[in-house]
Amino acid sequence: MVIDIGPALLKAKETVNEGNELSTQKKVEQRGPLTTSHLSVRHLDVCEHKHVWRWVPDQRLSNLWHELSTEERTRVVETHAGGQAARRFCKEMANHVRPKDCRASEKAKRSLGAVFMLDQHSLSIYKEMFVVAVEQNVPLAINMQVIEAVDGVVQDFCAARRQHEGRQSGYLDPRHFPEGSDLWVQYREREHVRLMWMSTMARVFEIRLLHLWECRHGAEEREAARQASLRAAMELLALEDKEQSKGKKGGQVGQVALEPTTGTKERRKRQRQRKKEAAKEASAELHAAEIGGEEGMDDIDMEFKQRVLEHLRIRAEEAKKSGGQPQTDRGNAILKALCTKLKAQLESVDEEQSGKSF
Repeated sequence: MVIDIGPALLKAKETVNEGNELSTQKKVEQRGPLTTSHLSVRHLDVCEHKHVWRWVPDQRLSNLWHELSTEERTRVVETHAGGQAARRFCKEMANHVRPKDCRASEKAKRSLGAVFMLDQHSLSIYKEMFVVAVEQNVPLAINMQVIEAVDGVVQDFCAARRQHEGRQSGYLDPRHFPEGSDLWVQYREREHVRLMWMSTMARVFEIRLLHLWECRHGAEEREAARQASLRAAMELLALEDKEQSKGKKGGQVGQVALEPTTGTKERRKRQRQRKKEAAKEASAELHAAEIGGEEGMDDIDMEFKQRVLEHLRIRAEEAKKSGGQPQTDRGNAILKALCTKLKAQLESVDEEQSGKSF
């Protein structure tokens, strides 16, 4: 059975081109059912931007990905084991998903979360988006436009299958629900929650990759940062000593050496205080490192968490600079290729099931 998913792929292409093309003429913006603004789903607009995941090109992590073995790569994007969601994946999702920040109905969040976790096929295309983004190091995002394009492929497949089987009567395509109706709002909330879960999954993969980088190169970076801090402190002390020596020479010219002025005393006092604090910090750092080694490296775990937060903060700032539509033409081509692959997978599964039924 051949399925035409041209409209869904064209929609994905138009969405990206609207963000990239510069034109002085006014352009009619074509929005789909999942990106149309409406009063009945205005509450979803408040938090939708918080659910978007973006890959901002990072040569460091991309190089690490190419260094990993096949088993290590599989481990980074592992979600299920033996047909069930892996315990590690469930725990990480629970730690990073923020249902309280989502304005969708509690019913949608409770019921759909479990469905998404169990359905491996619904996760596959978003897993591949992460892999391609890191491997090719190109800007990609999982946002509502991507959700809409993927949903279009699935809905076109379902409609074509029903028509092929002669069961199209009574079928309601959710994309054609009247805007503002209860069914339309439920459809929007369902895909909104899907966006929250899929973007969180990609964020979990990114944090796993960061953890691998930390294990391999984190110690070197921490040592480099410590050495840089010590050099800065020594340069500051040397500069203060130089200023003090200049002050002494100026005071000795044409007069007998006088008692140190109040300003000199204050500078010496501050210098001694800084030396004491530096020694105290060095001692505390050594003590913390020893305790951390004995108690499972808690301090390093805390430092890794801070690095993750800093990494995500930089990601968010870079995303703001690039605008709301980070996909490039290359990213759009990747999205189209993945949608085409999803179409082939759906057709393959359908043929297998048809063959078993005979």
